[in-house]
Amino acid sequence: MKKKLVLDLDGVVFDSENLYRVYTEIYDVDVKKGNNIINNSERTFQKRYNWDKSEFSEFYNKYSKIILEKANIMSGAEIVIKKLLEYFDIIIVTARSDEEMKYALEKFEKVNLNSVKIYNNEHKKIDKFLEEKVDYIIDDDNIICINASNNNIHALYFKNSASDKLEENEYIKNVNNWGEIYRYLMMEENLIDKE
Repeated sequence: MKKKLVLDLDGVVFDSENLYRVYTEIYDVDVKKGNNIINNSERTFQKRYNWDKSEFSEFYNKYSKIILEKANIMSGAEIVIKKLLEYFDIIIVTARSDEEMKYALEKFEKVNLNSVKIYNNEHKKIDKFLEEKVDYIIDDDNIICINASNNNIHALYFKNSASDKLEENEYIKNVNNWGEIYRYLMMEENLIDKE
């Protein structure tokens, strides 16, 4: 029986989180006319800037569709996901809304994800991880990774270059690219063909 591997979409399969960084920087300079960064190591733009709620909404309404349409597949994901499907049952668990999922579904065939189980609108992912009895998750949200590890689920923290590393332990591993993900999972599960 294959082990279960959960993938997040934004910041893991798609480079949308990096695009959000680009567009928020442009917005802050061009619209806000300044430097309103509070903490650039924060993963989500809502925590990086001292904009008010209406400014966050204005930004999201103006740019989210553009970002999700333009988002590319993360380097290496196409290659590695295809290989991992041989060894793992892959599940998508994402906070994306039904509307936001449209942009992902259009690109899923390129990464061999068009026939995997998908849960979207998931804002408390740990419940779905436990319900599905998953073995591994890959997510770019440090809180989700810590929560998974606290529930004995192996979490690969796909670290954005600006975010802080997590302290590694038996259940948390920091990764920076899909090659590292492949190496870790193949070694951890002893799936290397030694012939």
